[in-house]
Amino acid sequence: TTGEAFPTAPPVTPQPTVASSVTPGDGSFGLGWNVALRGDDNGAEHNAQTSAAVVDSGFGWVRFQLEWRNFERLPNQWDPLPMDRKIDEMNAAGLNVLVSVAKAPDWVLDVGGDSFLRDYAEFEELMAFVANRYRGKVQAWEIWNEQNLAHEMNGHVQVEDYYNLLQAGATGVRSMDGEALVVFGGLTPNGVNDPSVAIDDEQYLRLIFQYRQGSIRDYYDVMGVHANSTANAPDTMYPDNVGDSEGWNDHPSFFYRRVEQLRQVMLQAGDEAKPIWITEFGWTTENQAPGYEYGANNTEAEVAEYLVRAIEIARTEWDYVTAVFVWNLNWSTLTDPSDEKAPWSALNADGSPRPAYDALQAMEK
Repeated sequence: TTGEAFPTAPPVTPQPTVASSVTPGDGSFGLGWNVALRGDDNGAEHNAQTSAAVVDSGFGWVRFQLEWRNFERLPNQWDPLPMDRKIDEMNAAGLNVLVSVAKAPDWVLDVGGDSFLRDYAEFEELMAFVANRYRGKVQAWEIWNEQNLAHEMNGHVQVEDYYNLLQAGATGVRSMDGEALVVFGGLTPNGVNDPSVAIDDEQYLRLIFQYRQGSIRDYYDVMGVHANSTANAPDTMYPDNVGDSEGWNDHPSFFYRRVEQLRQVMLQAGDEAKPIWITEFGWTTENQAPGYEYGANNTEAEVAEYLVRAIEIARTEWDYVTAVFVWNLNWSTLTDPSDEKAPWSALNADGSPRPAYDALQAMEK
C-alpha cells in the first residue's frame, strides 16, 4: 500500500452476485483476538506489541474495525493511511485478518428515515475500494457489526436495510477479490423486540431468512455471530441449567450456548452448508460501565477457565464453528479503566498478561 490521501476509487466491475465459490477455511480451526490498534503517526510501537502478543499466544487471526465515517469522510474523499498501518503490521507478523466494516458517515444516511442509506451503491463502492486495496492482505470482510441494534442503523432496525447493505457489500468485495470471504455481521445477543432499540438476535435471523425467499444466503460465505456470556459459565443454558447469576440468567441471550439456537435457525432456513465464526465472545471482570454490573461476579480465574472451555466447546461439540475471536486482547491499553471494553481485555493496561491470556496461551492449539 502507498498510504496516499484521497486516492481515486477503483471502478466497480459488474459481476453476478452469487454465493462465493471460496471454501471457508482449510479444515483447520481459526483462533483469533479482537485487537485494539492505532492508525496514527506514532502508533507503530503499539501495533507491533499487539501483533507480538497475538503471535505469542499461539493465535493466528485478528479482528478489528474499519469505521467508514473516518475512512471516507466525504464522497470519494478516501483516507486509508491509518488502516494501511494496521493491516500492514498484522501482515508483517504473518497473521490472518478479519476486518469488520461499520459506522456509516452522515452524508450517506437516508435523512428521511425510510431506509438506512440513501444509496447502497455508495457502500458497494467502498467495499470494492478496500477489497482492491487490501487484496491478499485481508482474508475476510465482516459486513457491519450488531446491525440488530438501532444505534448501529441510524436509529431504526429493519432487516431489509441489512439485506441491501450485505448485498452491496458482497458485490463490492467479490468484484475485486474473489479469494476474500464475506462474513455476515455478528448480531448482538438480546431479547428486546423494539425496532427503535434492538431486535432479538434469533428473531432477527429468522426474519432476514424469510425476507425475499431466503436469498440473503447468496451474499455471505460465513455466518458471523456474537456469543454473550454475562456471568454464566459456558456449559450453562436457559431454561434448564441457568446457574446462579441472578438477574442475568432469565433469557437464552445471556448464555454462550445461544449459538446453538442461531444454528438451528440456519438449519431451518436450509443454510446448513455455511460455517459459523464467533466473531466476539468473552467475559468481563468487574466493570464500571452501566449495564455491565454482572462483571463483578466473574473472577480472573473464572474468566480464564470459561474462555478455554468455550473454545473447547466450539472445537469439539460444534462442528459448524470453524473460527472464534476472543473479545478482547488489549483495549485496556488504549482506553480509560472506566471504558466498558477495558475489563474484558486479556492484557493489563501496561500490556502485561492477565490470567485469561496465560490460560489461552497455554491451551492446546
